[in-house]
Amino acid sequence: MKIKSPRPPACLSDKSKGMWKAITREYELECEALETLRVALENLDLADSARELLRNEGLVINGKKHPASDACKLHDGMFLRSMRALGLDIIAPGSGTVAGRRQ
Repeated sequence: MKIKSPRPPACLSDKSKGMWKAITREYELECEALETLRVALENLDLADSARELLRNEGLVINGKKHPASDACKLHDGMFLRSMRALGLDIIAPGSGTVAGRRQ
């Protein structure tokens, strides 16, 4: 029987929705892990928005560092920490298979 993957949250960008679908097709995640994935992808979207601002407005505004540069760093870090917390590429000891991956 094929397990249906949960739908991505509506608040995510198309890019993040695609990542959600790819990850939930590949891995069977518990509710807490799905929430961590949502947080990760929301932070990815926020970092992408900050990068877009930097591309459009430049790194310096009125002689000062653009605040979006700090936002980019913060949200990239949150994305990476959340993804690391999910542990999706951790290989189970002795099994040769990736933990949580759908069979």
